Amino acid sequence: MPDLPKNISQNLLENFALTEDEFIGGKVTVFQPAKGYRAGIDAVLLAATVAVMSGEKILDLGSGVGTAGLCLMGREPQAKVTGLELQAVLFQIAEKNRQVNRLKDRWSLVNGDLLKLPDDLPLGSFDQVMCNPPFMPKGTSHGSPDPIKLLANHEGEATLRDWMLAALKLVKHKGAVTIIHRADRLDEILSVFREKKAGAIEVCPLWPYEGQPAKRVIVRARRGISKPMIITAGHKLHKTDGSYTDIIDGALRRGQALPL
Repeated sequence: MPDLPKNISQNLLENFALTEDEFIGGKVTVFQPAKGYRAGIDAVLLAATVAVMSGEKILDLGSGVGTAGLCLMGREPQAKVTGLELQAVLFQIAEKNRQVNRLKDRWSLVNGDLLKLPDDLPLGSFDQVMCNPPFMPKGTSHGSPDPIKLLANHEGEATLRDWMLAALKLVKHKGAVTIIHRADRLDEILSVFREKKAGAIEVCPLWPYEGQPAKRVIVRARRGISKPMIITAGHKLHKTDGSYTDIIDGALRRGQALPL
């Protein structure tokens, strides 16, 4: 894997090609790389499932340019989010997004590694953790030549298990961890939750079209809760004509909540 930039100057960021995009109906603005890593619908749908109680602290683990956190704060005016991101260039872009969206009081950003959690992220200090880990296991398929996109889509040193262990370390007792991932890796997700005594698991399949197998799942579990698992009815993403279903369109384009 190519070396990733650990530090990046403000001048370099100014010369980095970015696009300015509106999410959830223009409620938030997201600057992101024009090429390579681009935020998709997964981060938006993940954020749409997180219900925030007043005063709760939310962690966006592996926050990238901040899309999930921005969408959550755009929908929930009381939400306070901390983002942890490894890649310095994405962290710098997230800082730009923090300023543009005027969220200095509600959005904290930390440039750090989930394998070596920073001291300013105390264990068990968050009410909820949400994450959208890389979908591809390390060493599988051909990765992107762009090092930023490569690490966003393919596991690096941190495996899916490492992501989940970090999330469970950082969430409070009885707090919730919510993850969106590939349906064919559901067994890995469930095995970690069970090993670490996280229960009240909810599995929400995302069906591309009616009658097709789910390719994505959203999974939520609560640390230290022993309630049994449920599989919800899930959501269809598309109508037969290819357009989004009303509930998915509401989450993506109008910033509405997406119940599991």
